[in-house]
Amino acid sequence: MDLFIEKALIVNGVGSPAFEANIGIKKDRIVYIGKEKYSARRIIKAKELILSPGFIDTHSHSDFTILAEPSAEGKITQGITTEINGNCGVSGFPMFGEVFERRLSEINQLGLKPWNEFQQYIDLLKKACPSINFVTLCGHGNIRGYVIGYKNLKAQKKEINKMKKILKSHLVMGVKGLSTGLIYPPGIFADTEELIELAKTLKPFKGIYATHMRSEGERLLSAVEEAILIGMKAGIPVHISHLKTSGKENWWKLSSVFEIIEKAQNQGVRVTADRYPYIASQTDLDAFLPSWIIEGSRDEIMQRLKNKNVRHQIKKYLKQRGVEFLNSLLISDVAFDGDRALEGRRLGELVDIENASQFICDLLIRSNLQVGAIYFGMSEENLEKILSRPYVMIGTDSSARSSKGITRQGKPHPRGFGSFPRFIKRYIFDKKILSLEEAIRKISFLPAKTFRIEKRGAIKEGYFADIVIFDPAEIEDRATFEDPFNISKGIKYVIVNGEVAVIEGSLTGKRSGRVLL
Repeated sequence: MDLFIEKALIVNGVGSPAFEANIGIKKDRIVYIGKEKYSARRIIKAKELILSPGFIDTHSHSDFTILAEPSAEGKITQGITTEINGNCGVSGFPMFGEVFERRLSEINQLGLKPWNEFQQYIDLLKKACPSINFVTLCGHGNIRGYVIGYKNLKAQKKEINKMKKILKSHLVMGVKGLSTGLIYPPGIFADTEELIELAKTLKPFKGIYATHMRSEGERLLSAVEEAILIGMKAGIPVHISHLKTSGKENWWKLSSVFEIIEKAQNQGVRVTADRYPYIASQTDLDAFLPSWIIEGSRDEIMQRLKNKNVRHQIKKYLKQRGVEFLNSLLISDVAFDGDRALEGRRLGELVDIENASQFICDLLIRSNLQVGAIYFGMSEENLEKILSRPYVMIGTDSSARSSKGITRQGKPHPRGFGSFPRFIKRYIFDKKILSLEEAIRKISFLPAKTFRIEKRGAIKEGYFADIVIFDPAEIEDRATFEDPFNISKGIKYVIVNGEVAVIEGSLTGKRSGRVLL
């Protein structure tokens, strides 16, 4: 044996009752589970500790940061051993035309060498040697942006066929499915017909359609229905990203959301979802603006933001939403150095409703549209109901970052460092919304099955040795909105492909993650 773990309380990921046993690992595989003892190069004594499969982050955005920060400290120290990337219509490939132009500033800021094609990206990823396993979807925004650009245009048959050909070429290479971001350009300009046609390409590859839906608030119910219709027409599974009811006026809709999803499941459509265990979301500041403002190139958008009439329209829109909206929005990160003092502050603290439009437009222009925001607008009661659903998994909705170095920027959402320990401590041990066995199934075997990740997500002989060992008395998230780079407590060991990557919350320097295609 290369590694032997003694007397751990094993929660195996498939929902079976916990049991005490020893685990033997040789190279990258689990080769023994039982009561016998064996000699090994390294022995971990795990009495009174819980051993589970490595956690799978069902919704990640590490496509670019993991190249610059392959240690993925914020992810691996919370027990994540595998990430699903390429979400919300954005992936690291293909990177041509306007897509490349839009991403170039981020690539440069991270100190990366630019690329265009899938294989170039994968080669860069393998060369970086990430600490965690990397799974990816293909972003619809990348494909549409390449073929049509960022214009509000209906895709013609010729363009749809070209998009389908691009998608198929990536599915052949091992991409797990297609993601959409239907509140962001260019995905916001795609109609349902276009998405159904693209989704049909997934069926021969058993691919999944993952979607940041068209609305998570006012038009939530129709957005859920559209997502399910796409899966039904294409004959493929549907995965709803970060399922939520955003805005107090929409909290009552959750029971209807469950009814729509569960009716579709009963009709044979495979529908799953993910959610982070917080009641605040994070996205770009300009995401709340009407679609006609964010159409086209960066230069075109910024010219609109300088226009007095456009600013007046935004002012009217903000007045409709009221002061409560300003108070619910926190500036998380800005690209313009002169505005760093704004990070971590609520918009309502910084400006009144009369001057908010001018403030926001000027801020976006100074940072070349690169301003992040955290939106506080969800219900704790609804969150618990969502997390309790058997088809809902956990996703950080965050990129891989480090507590030091180039990716320690701004005040991003604490979910990037705390999601999984928070889920276990707050919702399983404290609130007891689920059994520990069911909770671990949600963050290991269920996502592995959903995204077709072979031989991972369970503690079984012959499976890859992706393992988390944690102390149930200590596990806790410590990242906050004020200090989001705090590492979680209680994660004693994290093992990736048989190598010990984390001991007592500290990185060992082993980076044995793999690209899983």
